[in-house]
Amino acid sequence: MIDRHFPKPEPDDRLALVAQLATDVVMDRRGYVEIHHVPGDQQDALRKAVRAAIRRRTDHPVRTYSINGVIYVECQAMYDRYARQNDREAADAVGAVLRGEPPRQRERDWVISWATWGRHLTPGP
Repeated sequence: MIDRHFPKPEPDDRLALVAQLATDVVMDRRGYVEIHHVPGDQQDALRKAVRAAIRRRTDHPVRTYSINGVIYVECQAMYDRYARQNDREAADAVGAVLRGEPPRQRERDWVISWATWGRHLTPGP
């Protein structure tokens, strides 16, 4: 209730880029994403931007959470689309452990860091 009495924070330059990256991970790879190191004053705007971008691409519901500076985004419909892939990766890891092998290190492609896209960095080809 108190927040509405304060001016809205200026959107950070990287907000649109990070929102797009998160949307792409949810839609094209996993059905979920984690965004780390998001400044407190940018969290609400980022959550709103990601939800809007996913809803533009699909009419499925999207849930976002903010816990200790990490934004979690999940879309159950997209998660279901990638469930077989996720299950296969988990089964491969369990199989490796049962064979006495170290599980293959899984790429954490569902994790994005806000800090990676600092103001001094310009993503390029």
